[in-house]
Amino acid sequence: MSPLKVKEIIFLGTGTSSGVPTIGCLTDPEQNCKTCISTLRPEGEVNIRRNTSLLIRINHEDGRIRNIVIDCGKTFYVSALKWWSHYKLRRIDAIILTHPHADAINGLDDLRAWTLEEVIQDCIPIYLTNDTLDAVKNIFPYLIDSQVATGGGDLPKFQWNLIDSKTPFTIEVHHGVYFTTREPYIYVGFRFDNICYISDCSYIPEETFDKIHGSEIVILDSLNCEPHISHFSIPQAIETSKNLIPIPKRTYLLGFNHKIEHNELAKELKNEPGLWVQPAYDGLKVDIELLSNGSIE
Repeated sequence: MSPLKVKEIIFLGTGTSSGVPTIGCLTDPEQNCKTCISTLRPEGEVNIRRNTSLLIRINHEDGRIRNIVIDCGKTFYVSALKWWSHYKLRRIDAIILTHPHADAINGLDDLRAWTLEEVIQDCIPIYLTNDTLDAVKNIFPYLIDSQVATGGGDLPKFQWNLIDSKTPFTIEVHHGVYFTTREPYIYVGFRFDNICYISDCSYIPEETFDKIHGSEIVILDSLNCEPHISHFSIPQAIETSKNLIPIPKRTYLLGFNHKIEHNELAKELKNEPGLWVQPAYDGLKVDIELLSNGSIE
């Protein structure tokens, strides 16, 4: 099978699980949160952050571009309403799930908008680990077995496909720990072509770096500037990228909470020595073909 050739990527969501803005800040009479309040103005749109999600558009030998979505969280449908029409997108050729947290899987039911009465397509293939499948069975049993549905039968149609750590494009990292056992909670990132995507991460095992080295574009979790039990801080993400061999051509950060103001961080990161690094934002499109050909800096 020939290697996948990525045409472009589109960031569908770049915020932490709660998203930005937060209801607490928008309803605060003092309006003290600069980031959240900025979203009420057009120039602050880059601070509107939905749950992390990435669209990878892949050139296929048959001439039709394939649309692969990573994660389908709580805000996926809102994001799709915004960016599917903006970029003239329609079909979802596959969805890959990183882990079974709400910000990665709670939008699955909304995918009926694609498959109900085959308005766009008859089925969506979904790729996920066995642990994530077990969680989906508990949260959305009717998505696995339509016989337990209690509504009118308006269900999305999926084809379930299992992946694991041996799957060539998977990257296993730690996303915090279980509070009871202190064992690491495993998150699965992905590598397509020369692009690595790790949106939730607190630690990368040494053996995992072999799957990341050589990437031209690395997308890394970075909640804010402070240490956190289940997420990289911005300094940790930067240090991780600098330790890759070779250093990636581009590093994009995402997963921010409302403590981070986009324009201020973008300006600060321009001065980061030895690394091209910038914050991603919802709706950002990166032309991988032009970047690989050296047509854009």
